[in-house]
Amino acid sequence: MRTSAAVRKWTPSDQLEPVIIQILEQAGGELDNDGALAAIEERLGEHFRSGDRDRTPTGELRWQLAARKARQSLIRQGLMTKERPGIWTLS
Repeated sequence: MRTSAAVRKWTPSDQLEPVIIQILEQAGGELDNDGALAAIEERLGEHFRSGDRDRTPTGELRWQLAARKARQSLIRQGLMTKERPGIWTLS
C-alpha cells in the first residue's frame, strides 16, 4: 500500500530562492529587509499556500520565516552576502 506525500501547508524556503534573486536583480542588487519582504509579498501574496499567513510559535508569519531561511541559504551558496545587517544584497 502506497501513501501519498503530505501536502505542505506553507511554501518551502527553497521555492522562494529564485524569487528573491529576481527581486534583488530588479532592485539593482539590494533591498532593506522590509523592502525585500514587501516585494516578495507583492509578487507571491496571491499564490501563498493556506498556512503561509499563519504565525510560527514565535509570532512570525510562516512565509517571512521561509524567506529568511531562503536568504540564509543563498548566503551559504555565495549568491548573497550579509555585509550589512538588515540589507539583502546579491554577491
